[in-house]
Amino acid sequence: MFCPSDRKWWGQGRRFKDEVITVVRKIISGGQTGVELAALDTAIKLGIAHGGWTSHGKRNEDGPLSDIYALTETASLGFYESLEKNVLAADGTLVISRGAHTPVSSQAVQMTLRHQRQFLHVDLRQYALFEAASLVNSWMSLKQIKVAYITGPLAGEDADIYSQAQKVLETAFYLGFVKSGLQSGHANVISAIPPRSPADWPHSVQDGVQRLKSSLPLKDRTILANMQPDEVNHLNTGISEYIKQHFGLYNGNEKLLQSCAEIGQLKQPLVDEACAIILRALWEDLRKTHKLRVIK
Repeated sequence: MFCPSDRKWWGQGRRFKDEVITVVRKIISGGQTGVELAALDTAIKLGIAHGGWTSHGKRNEDGPLSDIYALTETASLGFYESLEKNVLAADGTLVISRGAHTPVSSQAVQMTLRHQRQFLHVDLRQYALFEAASLVNSWMSLKQIKVAYITGPLAGEDADIYSQAQKVLETAFYLGFVKSGLQSGHANVISAIPPRSPADWPHSVQDGVQRLKSSLPLKDRTILANMQPDEVNHLNTGISEYIKQHFGLYNGNEKLLQSCAEIGQLKQPLVDEACAIILRALWEDLRKTHKLRVIK
Protein backbone atom coordinates (compact mmCIF):
# COMPACT_ATOMS: atom_id res chain seq x y z
CA MET A 1 0.00 0.00 0.00
CA PHE A 2 1.46 3.34 -1.04
CA CYS A 3 0.28 6.90 -1.37
CA PRO A 4 2.72 8.83 -3.61
CA SER A 5 1.90 12.33 -2.39
CA ASP A 6 2.19 11.48 1.30
CA ARG A 7 5.08 9.15 2.09
CA LYS A 8 4.47 9.44 5.83
CA TRP A 9 1.47 7.18 5.35
CA TRP A 10 3.67 4.25 4.35
CA GLY A 11 3.90 1.63 7.07
CA GLN A 12 1.58 3.28 9.58
CA GLY A 13 -0.59 0.18 9.89
CA ARG A 14 -4.18 -0.63 9.10
CA ARG A 15 -6.00 2.22 10.83
CA PHE A 16 -6.07 5.99 10.43
CA LYS A 17 -6.70 8.32 13.36
CA ASP A 18 -8.44 11.70 13.37
CA GLU A 19 -9.63 11.13 9.81
CA VAL A 20 -12.10 13.44 8.09
CA ILE A 21 -15.17 11.39 7.31
CA THR A 22 -16.43 11.56 3.75
CA VAL A 23 -18.39 9.31 1.44
CA VAL A 24 -17.19 8.81 -2.13
CA ARG A 25 -19.55 10.52 -4.56
CA LYS A 26 -18.66 8.69 -7.76
CA ILE A 27 -17.05 5.42 -8.80
CA ILE A 28 -15.41 5.13 -12.20
CA SER A 29 -13.81 2.29 -14.10
CA GLY A 30 -13.28 1.08 -17.64
CA GLY A 31 -15.87 -1.70 -17.42
CA GLN A 32 -13.41 -4.57 -17.75
CA THR A 33 -14.37 -7.90 -16.18
CA GLY A 34 -13.31 -8.61 -12.62
CA VAL A 35 -12.63 -5.68 -10.30
CA GLU A 36 -13.83 -2.95 -12.67
CA LEU A 37 -17.25 -4.51 -13.21
CA ALA A 38 -17.51 -5.23 -9.48
CA ALA A 39 -16.93 -1.52 -8.84
CA LEU A 40 -19.64 -0.43 -11.28
CA ASP A 41 -22.15 -3.02 -10.06
CA THR A 42 -21.53 -1.96 -6.45
CA ALA A 43 -22.13 1.69 -7.36
CA ILE A 44 -25.41 0.83 -9.07
CA LYS A 45 -26.55 -1.36 -6.16
CA LEU A 46 -25.81 1.30 -3.54
CA GLY A 47 -27.10 4.26 -5.54
CA ILE A 48 -23.68 5.88 -5.98
CA ALA A 49 -23.00 7.78 -9.20
CA HIS A 50 -20.78 5.90 -11.62
CA GLY A 51 -19.06 6.40 -14.95
CA GLY A 52 -15.64 6.27 -16.55
CA TRP A 53 -13.85 5.86 -19.84
CA THR A 54 -13.79 2.60 -21.76
CA SER A 55 -12.03 1.65 -25.00
CA HIS A 56 -13.59 2.20 -28.41
CA GLY A 57 -16.25 -0.41 -29.09
CA LYS A 58 -17.40 -0.54 -25.46
CA ARG A 59 -16.40 -4.17 -24.96
CA ASN A 60 -14.60 -6.31 -22.41
CA GLU A 61 -13.32 -9.87 -22.57
CA ASP A 62 -16.88 -11.20 -22.24
CA GLY A 63 -18.22 -9.16 -25.15
CA PRO A 64 -20.25 -5.91 -25.52
CA LEU A 65 -20.91 -3.96 -22.34
CA SER A 66 -24.48 -3.41 -21.20
CA ASP A 67 -26.02 0.03 -21.62
CA ILE A 68 -26.71 0.11 -17.88
CA TYR A 69 -23.10 1.23 -17.45
CA ALA A 70 -22.71 4.97 -18.01
CA LEU A 71 -19.32 4.74 -19.73
CA THR A 72 -17.78 6.98 -22.39
CA GLU A 73 -15.83 5.46 -25.28
CA THR A 74 -12.36 6.63 -26.19
CA ALA A 75 -11.23 7.12 -29.77
CA SER A 76 -8.79 4.21 -29.62
CA LEU A 77 -8.90 0.49 -28.94
CA GLY A 78 -7.11 -1.09 -25.98
CA PHE A 79 -6.74 -0.14 -22.32
CA TYR A 80 -4.11 2.59 -22.44
CA GLU A 81 -6.12 5.70 -23.34
CA SER A 82 -9.11 4.84 -21.16
CA LEU A 83 -6.79 3.97 -18.28
CA GLU A 84 -5.08 7.35 -18.42
CA LYS A 85 -8.35 9.24 -18.72
CA ASN A 86 -9.78 7.42 -15.71
CA VAL A 87 -6.67 8.13 -13.61
CA LEU A 88 -6.89 11.83 -14.51
CA ALA A 89 -10.65 12.00 -13.86
CA ALA A 90 -10.37 10.59 -10.33
CA ASP A 91 -9.10 11.92 -7.02
CA GLY A 92 -7.42 8.59 -6.42
CA THR A 93 -6.90 5.11 -7.85
CA LEU A 94 -7.75 1.97 -5.90
CA VAL A 95 -6.28 -1.33 -7.08
CA ILE A 96 -7.72 -4.52 -5.59
CA SER A 97 -5.91 -7.77 -6.30
CA ARG A 98 -4.99 -11.09 -4.79
CA GLY A 99 -1.26 -11.61 -4.88
CA ALA A 100 1.12 -10.16 -7.46
CA HIS A 101 0.11 -7.42 -9.88
CA THR A 102 -1.36 -8.46 -13.22
CA PRO A 103 -0.63 -6.51 -16.44
CA VAL A 104 -3.80 -4.43 -15.99
CA SER A 105 -3.15 -3.50 -12.36
CA SER A 106 0.56 -2.85 -13.06
CA GLN A 107 -0.35 -0.37 -15.78
CA ALA A 108 -2.77 1.36 -13.40
CA VAL A 109 -0.05 1.72 -10.77
CA GLN A 110 2.44 3.14 -13.25
CA MET A 111 -0.09 5.59 -14.72
CA THR A 112 -1.19 6.81 -11.28
CA LEU A 113 2.38 7.39 -10.14
CA ARG A 114 3.19 9.20 -13.38
CA HIS A 115 0.35 11.67 -12.82
CA GLN A 116 1.01 11.93 -9.06
CA ARG A 117 -2.49 10.94 -8.05
CA GLN A 118 -3.45 9.35 -4.74
CA PHE A 119 -3.07 5.59 -4.85
CA LEU A 120 -3.89 2.53 -2.76
CA HIS A 121 -3.22 -1.11 -3.56
CA VAL A 122 -5.10 -3.65 -1.44
CA ASP A 123 -3.80 -7.21 -1.71
CA LEU A 124 -6.47 -9.63 -0.47
CA ARG A 125 -3.80 -12.22 0.19
CA GLN A 126 -2.52 -9.94 2.97
CA TYR A 127 -5.82 -8.73 4.45
CA ALA A 128 -9.05 -10.39 5.50
CA LEU A 129 -11.98 -8.91 3.59
CA PHE A 130 -13.32 -6.82 6.47
CA GLU A 131 -9.83 -5.46 7.18
CA ALA A 132 -9.45 -4.63 3.50
CA ALA A 133 -12.79 -2.80 3.54
CA SER A 134 -11.76 -0.79 6.61
CA LEU A 135 -8.50 0.14 4.91
CA VAL A 136 -10.30 1.28 1.75
CA ASN A 137 -12.77 3.35 3.75
CA SER A 138 -10.02 4.97 5.83
CA TRP A 139 -7.94 5.82 2.76
CA MET A 140 -10.92 7.44 1.02
CA SER A 141 -11.74 9.40 4.16
CA LEU A 142 -8.20 10.58 4.91
CA LYS A 143 -7.44 11.54 1.31
CA GLN A 144 -10.91 12.98 0.63
CA ILE A 145 -11.51 10.71 -2.35
CA LYS A 146 -14.79 11.86 -3.84
CA VAL A 147 -14.23 10.30 -7.27
CA ALA A 148 -12.54 6.90 -7.08
CA TYR A 149 -11.09 5.00 -10.03
CA ILE A 150 -11.26 1.32 -9.09
CA THR A 151 -9.41 -1.31 -11.08
CA GLY A 152 -7.59 -4.60 -10.78
CA PRO A 153 -7.26 -8.04 -12.38
CA LEU A 154 -9.64 -9.26 -15.05
CA ALA A 155 -11.92 -12.21 -14.38
CA GLY A 156 -9.79 -14.15 -16.86
CA GLU A 157 -6.77 -13.54 -14.63
CA ASP A 158 -8.55 -14.35 -11.36
CA ALA A 159 -11.91 -16.11 -11.49
CA ASP A 160 -12.88 -15.12 -7.92
CA ILE A 161 -11.76 -11.49 -7.95
CA TYR A 162 -15.19 -10.09 -8.94
CA SER A 163 -17.01 -11.49 -5.90
CA GLN A 164 -14.13 -10.70 -3.55
CA ALA A 165 -13.84 -7.11 -4.76
CA GLN A 166 -17.60 -6.60 -4.57
CA LYS A 167 -17.71 -7.72 -0.92
CA VAL A 168 -14.82 -5.42 -0.01
CA LEU A 169 -16.34 -2.41 -1.77
CA GLU A 170 -19.86 -2.88 -0.41
CA THR A 171 -18.56 -3.16 3.14
CA ALA A 172 -16.22 -0.17 2.67
CA PHE A 173 -19.05 2.05 1.48
CA TYR A 174 -21.43 0.85 4.20
CA LEU A 175 -18.75 1.80 6.73
CA GLY A 176 -18.57 5.21 5.11
CA PHE A 177 -22.33 5.63 5.33
CA VAL A 178 -22.31 4.73 9.02
CA LYS A 179 -19.42 7.08 9.84
CA SER A 180 -20.84 10.01 7.90
CA GLY A 181 -24.24 9.50 9.50
CA LEU A 182 -22.82 9.51 13.02
CA GLN A 183 -20.77 12.61 12.26
CA SER A 184 -23.70 14.56 10.86
CA GLY A 185 -25.96 13.91 13.85
CA HIS A 186 -28.59 12.32 11.62
CA ALA A 187 -30.15 15.68 10.83
CA ASN A 188 -31.33 14.47 7.42
CA VAL A 189 -31.81 10.77 8.11
CA ILE A 190 -35.58 10.88 7.67
CA SER A 191 -35.95 13.84 5.31
CA ALA A 192 -37.30 11.75 2.43
CA ILE A 193 -40.46 10.61 4.27
CA PRO A 194 -43.58 12.59 3.24
CA PRO A 195 -45.93 14.08 5.88
CA ARG A 196 -48.89 11.99 7.04
CA SER A 197 -52.41 13.11 7.87
CA PRO A 198 -54.06 12.18 11.21
CA ALA A 199 -56.13 9.55 9.40
CA ASP A 200 -52.91 7.81 8.43
CA TRP A 201 -51.19 7.83 11.82
CA PRO A 202 -49.72 4.46 12.87
CA HIS A 203 -51.63 2.84 15.73
CA SER A 204 -48.91 0.53 17.02
CA VAL A 205 -45.18 0.55 17.48
CA GLN A 206 -44.76 -2.21 14.89
CA ASP A 207 -46.85 -0.26 12.37
CA GLY A 208 -44.65 2.78 12.93
CA VAL A 209 -41.49 0.72 12.50
CA GLN A 210 -42.70 -0.76 9.20
CA ARG A 211 -43.63 2.66 7.84
CA LEU A 212 -40.25 4.09 8.74
CA LYS A 213 -38.42 1.11 7.23
CA SER A 214 -40.32 1.36 3.94
CA SER A 215 -39.40 5.03 3.55
CA LEU A 216 -35.81 5.10 4.75
CA PRO A 217 -33.09 4.81 2.08
CA LEU A 218 -30.66 1.88 2.35
CA LYS A 219 -27.91 4.19 3.58
CA ASP A 220 -29.99 5.47 6.48
CA ARG A 221 -31.25 2.01 7.45
CA THR A 222 -27.62 0.88 7.59
CA ILE A 223 -26.61 3.90 9.69
CA LEU A 224 -29.29 3.18 12.27
CA ALA A 225 -28.66 -0.57 12.36
CA ASN A 226 -24.99 -0.06 13.16
CA MET A 227 -25.45 2.41 15.99
CA GLN A 228 -24.56 1.44 19.53
CA PRO A 229 -27.44 1.31 22.06
CA ASP A 230 -26.40 4.54 23.77
CA GLU A 231 -26.28 6.33 20.41
CA VAL A 232 -29.88 5.32 19.71
CA ASN A 233 -30.93 6.58 23.14
CA HIS A 234 -29.50 10.02 22.34
CA LEU A 235 -30.90 10.34 18.83
CA ASN A 236 -32.97 13.48 19.40
CA THR A 237 -32.88 15.22 16.01
CA GLY A 238 -34.15 14.47 12.52
CA ILE A 239 -35.87 11.10 12.74
CA SER A 240 -37.07 11.54 16.33
CA GLU A 241 -38.60 14.94 15.61
CA TYR A 242 -40.32 13.49 12.56
CA ILE A 243 -41.86 10.70 14.65
CA LYS A 244 -43.17 13.15 17.21
CA GLN A 245 -44.79 15.44 14.66
CA HIS A 246 -45.99 13.04 11.97
CA PHE A 247 -47.05 10.05 14.06
CA GLY A 248 -49.38 12.18 16.16
CA LEU A 249 -47.43 12.02 19.42
CA TYR A 250 -47.93 15.78 19.89
CA ASN A 251 -51.62 15.51 19.02
CA GLY A 252 -53.08 12.71 21.10
CA ASN A 253 -52.51 9.52 19.10
CA GLU A 254 -53.79 7.44 22.01
CA LYS A 255 -53.53 4.05 20.27
CA LEU A 256 -49.85 4.56 19.49
CA LEU A 257 -49.17 5.88 22.98
CA GLN A 258 -50.90 2.82 24.45
CA SER A 259 -48.77 0.51 22.28
CA CYS A 260 -45.65 2.35 23.45
CA ALA A 261 -46.82 1.99 27.06
CA GLU A 262 -47.24 -1.77 26.69
CA ILE A 263 -43.84 -2.31 25.08
CA GLY A 264 -42.05 0.08 27.42
CA GLN A 265 -43.98 -1.13 30.49
CA LEU A 266 -45.05 2.42 31.32
CA LYS A 267 -48.44 3.68 32.49
CA GLN A 268 -48.56 6.97 30.62
CA PRO A 269 -45.40 7.50 28.52
CA LEU A 270 -44.34 11.04 27.78
CA VAL A 271 -43.86 12.04 24.14
CA ASP A 272 -40.08 11.71 24.38
CA GLU A 273 -40.43 8.30 26.02
CA ALA A 274 -42.81 7.07 23.32
CA CYS A 275 -40.49 8.31 20.61
CA ALA A 276 -37.54 6.54 22.24
CA ILE A 277 -39.53 3.28 22.36
CA ILE A 278 -40.33 3.50 18.63
CA LEU A 279 -36.71 4.30 17.76
CA ARG A 280 -35.48 1.40 19.84
CA ALA A 281 -37.92 -0.96 18.14
CA LEU A 282 -36.78 0.31 14.72
CA TRP A 283 -33.13 -0.20 15.68
CA GLU A 284 -33.76 -3.74 16.92
CA ASP A 285 -35.64 -4.61 13.73
CA LEU A 286 -32.95 -3.19 11.41
CA ARG A 287 -30.15 -4.96 13.22
CA LYS A 288 -31.61 -8.27 12.05
CA THR A 289 -31.06 -7.38 8.39
CA HIS A 290 -28.73 -4.37 8.08
CA LYS A 291 -26.00 -4.83 10.68
CA LEU A 292 -22.50 -4.98 9.22
CA ARG A 293 -20.81 -8.29 9.89
CA VAL A 294 -17.23 -9.40 9.60
CA ILE A 295 -16.64 -11.16 6.27
CA LYS A 296 -14.53 -14.28 6.64
